[in-house]
Amino acid sequence: MRPYFPMQKTVFMLGLGIGLMAMSPSQAQESVQRGMDIYANKAGCAFCHGWAADGHGDEHSDGAAANLRETILDRDQILEVIKCGRPGTAMPHFDKFAYTDKRCYGVTADEIGNDKPPVPNTPLQIFEVEAIADYIATKVKGAGAPTKEICQAYFKGAAAICEKYPAK
Repeated sequence: MRPYFPMQKTVFMLGLGIGLMAMSPSQAQESVQRGMDIYANKAGCAFCHGWAADGHGDEHSDGAAANLRETILDRDQILEVIKCGRPGTAMPHFDKFAYTDKRCYGVTADEIGNDKPPVPNTPLQIFEVEAIADYIATKVKGAGAPTKEICQAYFKGAAAICEKYPAK
């Protein structure tokens, strides 16, 4: 049986990832913006990962979410985690067909048993998952500590929470 979470890739992807490189600059920007909106609203990622994706989610979250600002995963790996979740953890799978066949980590629901990631409240379409992966890979990963400007962009204005962050 293959391991549940193979993350080693033989090809290192540079830049924005294959998905974004095939898009025009305006399409890529739209995908990233859409990804931020889905992250913030529809998918509920911020509940666990925090608005800044730094692993500091809601006070009612279990506090075990990954700090996506420090992730070493490339876009394709991020995409896989969003689609398939993380077996044995609270990270849900957003592909509604995950584990119905061997598309996720080479195992089915029967094979993975109790380690199957939870089902989210709202499954996502593949273009939505790709948009979140684009957002994380281009605007979050490696971005350093959150700033007031990043906070204001996320909340689309001068939110009170943003005052505690330093300016650029």
